[in-house]
Amino acid sequence: MKKSIITVEDNLVVAEDLKDKLESLGYEVLGNFLDPTEIVEVLNQRTVHLLVVDILLGQEKTGIDVVKEVYSHFQIPVVYLTANSESAMVKMAMETHPAAYLIKPFKLSEFVINIDLAIKNFENKKNTDELKNDDFKVTNEAIFIPDNQMHIRINSSDIYAVEADGSYIKILTRDKKYQISSNLKNFTKQFVDSRFVRISRKHLVNKTYVERINGNTIYLGEYEFQFSKLNRQEILSHFKILKTK
Repeated sequence: MKKSIITVEDNLVVAEDLKDKLESLGYEVLGNFLDPTEIVEVLNQRTVHLLVVDILLGQEKTGIDVVKEVYSHFQIPVVYLTANSESAMVKMAMETHPAAYLIKPFKLSEFVINIDLAIKNFENKKNTDELKNDDFKVTNEAIFIPDNQMHIRINSSDIYAVEADGSYIKILTRDKKYQISSNLKNFTKQFVDSRFVRISRKHLVNKTYVERINGNTIYLGEYEFQFSKLNRQEILSHFKILKTK
């Protein structure tokens, strides 16, 4: 499967050239975005392996600002591209822990090496973290999550939804939210329950508590979650829909 990349570049000619280069190297470019909310929307629906970000975007927000906003929702490797090598700019960029920082102009071979390393290093770290984060236990009827020197039992039937939040997941019940160090992919490998439906990359919901679905929003008690309109029919297929005349 091709590795997918999102670019952040304000110059459309440069963005198109970047797209051509990346695709010629065998990568899939999912789009060029300046708005972090659009990037997060794609990340909610697709697996994205890397952000390639120009720092100076010709607007109030820099590429660093865009990355920070994306990081509040997802952790993803970033390769910065810039013609600015000033120490202040470099320092600000380094605070976001990028996988690479390339000064323009750069050689294509240098670009390729840094992209490959960024993706591989992140995947290796993610796999290691998944092994370390198995600090919860699952039975047929409950989840036991760590709390100091003990484990707290949460009945599966009491769980309204499970929400991914960076390198953590939140288990949502009617009255309380529990947080554990894991990710939704790893969690769903252990937690298998036919009552739960994956509606997005971030959310797993308990069909038992779904009160209504309006457009691309699903409601469970005080909780509401959005999903992609593209997935609406797939999600509705998990529910018995009564047709009215």
